[in-house]
Amino acid sequence: MTIRNKLILGFSVLLAFILVQGAASFFYGSRTQGLVDTAVNRNFIAATEITDLLASAQQLRRQEKEYLIYVGNVDGRNAVLKDWNATHARILGQIEAMVANSRGIYLPADSGAFTQWKAALDDYQKGFARIIEGFSYDVTMLDEGETAGGSQTYNKAVRANEELRPAVDRFDNVLIQGATKMARARADESAQAYQAIRSNFDVVDYVNIGFAVAGLLLAGALLATIPASITRPLDSLIESADKMSLGDLGKKFEAGGVKDFERLAASLERMRVTMEAMIVRLKARSR
Repeated sequence: MTIRNKLILGFSVLLAFILVQGAASFFYGSRTQGLVDTAVNRNFIAATEITDLLASAQQLRRQEKEYLIYVGNVDGRNAVLKDWNATHARILGQIEAMVANSRGIYLPADSGAFTQWKAALDDYQKGFARIIEGFSYDVTMLDEGETAGGSQTYNKAVRANEELRPAVDRFDNVLIQGATKMARARADESAQAYQAIRSNFDVVDYVNIGFAVAGLLLAGALLATIPASITRPLDSLIESADKMSLGDLGKKFEAGGVKDFERLAASLERMRVTMEAMIVRLKARSR
């Protein structure tokens, strides 16, 4: 093997080692980035939005109960109704934004749940609208204080509550419980992703340490083999040349398997053999 080929081989091994290390770092880096994106976007932000929706839904239920309490008071009833409509509009906007999923933080399977939530909200709104309409037309029992009309108002509120119960139960079971379950699932996935991220960082640390140790060993091996494979035959040629210059023609010139030195060694070896033959002839003549 030539010196050039040996150097190319050594640098190729180092380059391949660097590429493998880079590929491993890129693989675990990309995997960690995906986990971070999952934990931050698809889980953390989604869980935050769902939790906010859940709080709005529970507020809507509280306002519904307040409306039935104030049903005998026109001003109080209208004030609560205004808040209820605002909360309903906010919930509707939140669900529609989730269905649109413009930021891509929800899974395709989530759209089915969002559709069910919207249907439950619509059913609840329609039922509540019927109750409101009934109270609006029945004004005979409003603002009657603690008289018999108060009992009538109370009874009508109870009947309205019973009439609204199927829609309320569906709203509670489908939207509130569904949102609670989904928010908990996203929180659990965030925790799992966080653990996976920590695990990936540990793996990256171990990989980097392993490659660093392997790189040091590889560099040491290349430094120990390639220079020695070049200098050893060169030292042998120098030693043979020194002995020949001092009159010792007994050591042969050897290239040590390095092709760049083989021609030089062959030339020097022919010169050594020629000089050795000349000395033999001169000694024979002197006798």
